[in-house]
Amino acid sequence: MSHWSTDAAIDNIQTDISSMSDVDVMNNLTPDNQKLVAKFTGDKINGANIMDYARDVLADQMFGDWQDGPDGYA
Repeated sequence: MSHWSTDAAIDNIQTDISSMSDVDVMNNLTPDNQKLVAKFTGDKINGANIMDYARDVLADQMFGDWQDGPDGYA
């Protein structure tokens, strides 16, 4: 079962990322995640769309930041 605060954080992250340009998405990734995206060659979820993959990686990164507490996304 999910918690309302987690659901709200996920919704906010998705909204923020959907309003970002491709350049903004790449600029907001950590250096390690930029390297991860650079190695992307396609998968079953995103096909060959590297920017869809980058947005997924950024969402995971931002959610991790939110989970880390007051200095994170929240």
